[in-house]
Amino acid sequence: MANFVVQRKAPQELSPEDVEAVKKWCLAEGWGPYVRPDDISHLYSGPPFIQSCPVIGVLDGERIGHVVASKYGDSTNGGGVQYIAIFIVEKPQRGKGYGLKIWNAMWETLDKNCSISLDSVVNMISKYETMGLQPEWTNREYIIPVSAIMQKYKMSENSRNILVKPLNEFGLEKVVLYDTLICGIPRKDFLEKWTTLPASHTWVATNESGNVVGYIVMRQGVDKEDMIVGPLLSDSIQVAQKLLYIAAEATDAQKSAERLRMCVPVCESGNPNAVQMVESDFGIKGGVEFVRMY
Repeated sequence: MANFVVQRKAPQELSPEDVEAVKKWCLAEGWGPYVRPDDISHLYSGPPFIQSCPVIGVLDGERIGHVVASKYGDSTNGGGVQYIAIFIVEKPQRGKGYGLKIWNAMWETLDKNCSISLDSVVNMISKYETMGLQPEWTNREYIIPVSAIMQKYKMSENSRNILVKPLNEFGLEKVVLYDTLICGIPRKDFLEKWTTLPASHTWVATNESGNVVGYIVMRQGVDKEDMIVGPLLSDSIQVAQKLLYIAAEATDAQKSAERLRMCVPVCESGNPNAVQMVESDFGIKGGVEFVRMY
């Protein structure tokens, strides 16, 4: 008879073998460009992930699944969000009830005063709906050659009313305030971790008055073919174009990748400017889609 157990581990207790298993499963799903072992280890080493212990499913001594959630904001006033960052079961063990046991073990650790959210692949939406989650918007992936960005947005370099500095010359405090205004919840713990990922870069855009009008985070993908962009938040398309140009210029100078990969939110209310910027400026259509659910 199969022996299945779930293990709750503090993030810092995850072994290199635990992290390598998660990487292998993510690569098999085609999520590979987004998940590097160094990133997982770095993020799991403290808030916000430390507030919801990762759960690992083990079958007959072998790891077969994993789930972890992060926490943003203050749940005491109903404003917090717990985001299920990774939930995966290796393909041969699906449909056997192990995923539900892993999910339930994670669910017990969540702060129920928070909203619960995740990004779902399209074929899992109905499954998550049975758990009470509903689709809110789609994140559409785009892959853009670095050379195309540099050529198209070269003129943005001359936008003298927009000043762009690396985060280490600017500081995180004002970026957190700007991010909170747009996202609606404070993500200080997350941004402290995210902007210090290995092989990552963050730039901040300000106007002539010194106010933040946008920022971009870029990090190395798994296969080193792509640099991953996100978040990219801005007050205008012009700011976004300049931030993308700066990111592409740095990528080209360092010869670190040939393409930038990013997800653009597409919701009922639109976000048409961002979609048009990518699809019209570069003549491309979106690829993989993930659905944000709450």
